[in-house]
Amino acid sequence: YYTSIPGSCNFETQDQEWTTVCGLTQDTTDDFDWNISNSAVTGHTDPHTDHTPGKGQRFLYVNSSTQKEGNRARITTTKFFPASLGVCRVRFWFWMFASRQTGVLKVYTVEEHGLNILMWSSTRNEENKW
Repeated sequence: YYTSIPGSCNFETQDQEWTTVCGLTQDTTDDFDWNISNSAVTGHTDPHTDHTPGKGQRFLYVNSSTQKEGNRARITTTKFFPASLGVCRVRFWFWMFASRQTGVLKVYTVEEHGLNILMWSSTRNEENKW
């Protein structure tokens, strides 16, 4: 259900096509970029696959092990979402378990005049799962 509704993406694309397919763009002013991969390419033992039911294997990731404190990797949506009547939901799964180099994952909304508003953040996931 969640992979077929408007705005959803499971990252099962080739190379950098995920930006077009998923309606996302890399911030050109940040310090490093997001990529899609699976655990075999990232070199980590976990996660072995993504959260998508079925045959999904790819996920969006950043390699924070070679970054300095304060470096940012940022993606933004290329689509505007209509204003809602007090209800707006963003659903995503993340994996940040037990890494000393893990930074902070933040989700912002941008209001009509360009002000970034922090909606959610996490420094790590307490469980070894999505």
